[in-house]
Amino acid sequence: MSYAIRNTIILLVTLFLIVGAGLGYAKFYQEDKITSLQDEIGRKQQDLNSKQNINNDFAELNSRYETAVRIINDYDKTLFQSNQPDDIYDFITEVNSSGGNQIYFDFVYSDSTPNAEYGIINSSISGFGDYGSLVDFINKIENSQLLNKISDVTISPGRSDDEENVVNFSFAMESYYQKMQLFDSTSTEFRINEFPGISSYNPLYPLIQNSLPPNTEGLINAEASRIIGMTSNRIFLNSGGKIISLKVGDRVYLGYLSNIDFDSKTATFNLNKGGIQEVVTLEVVR
Repeated sequence: MSYAIRNTIILLVTLFLIVGAGLGYAKFYQEDKITSLQDEIGRKQQDLNSKQNINNDFAELNSRYETAVRIINDYDKTLFQSNQPDDIYDFITEVNSSGGNQIYFDFVYSDSTPNAEYGIINSSISGFGDYGSLVDFINKIENSQLLNKISDVTISPGRSDDEENVVNFSFAMESYYQKMQLFDSTSTEFRINEFPGISSYNPLYPLIQNSLPPNTEGLINAEASRIIGMTSNRIFLNSGGKIISLKVGDRVYLGYLSNIDFDSKTATFNLNKGGIQEVVTLEVVR
């Protein structure tokens, strides 16, 4: 065998080996890998399509989310965000200081009752204060945005050395809290509301008082004065050495000037002496 033929055979065998190895590598290794990569490309393409759909819908979804948050925050009623008694105490303290005269109270936490989607914090509040301020306090608790229910209200007259309109009170309160946060971005602030037109008249206030109220405004005492002059629409009183001029409707201690009769030279005062209505008439001193 010549040298050229032998080299040719060697080259052909080498070529067959290379081609066979390449075909085997492509068939048994690369083909499985290509299939796996194609599957991965398919999954990534689906994920990309899903994210593109979300991106296309983001503006509308975000607008709907913000609308839902505004609706939640603007509800007439909302729940406390936790079952911490401190939140209840902070709420009623803010209500008490939101305007007008304040009352004095003790807050006692009782227990917390969980339900499926919400819970109830039970507590009791007792103290004393002006009756009108107490009515305002309860009115704001029940009508403010945070949901509270008041029951078992007890009111009694204050101590003998208190002012006439001061009362003692106690009541039970149920405060509702949420167990599941609907929106992470909802505000922790709340509105303090009150229902207008609630009567603040104290039914425990005595119609006939034991003593007359003090003359804190320094009004003229008509019964301790005398008329020294008069016109058709005005009178002149001497009260403790001072000359005071009054017209119909002007206030005096315990009442007001109701009438001037120039012909009879008299002036009439309507007085309220601790619940007893009296009419006092003074004549011009001649």
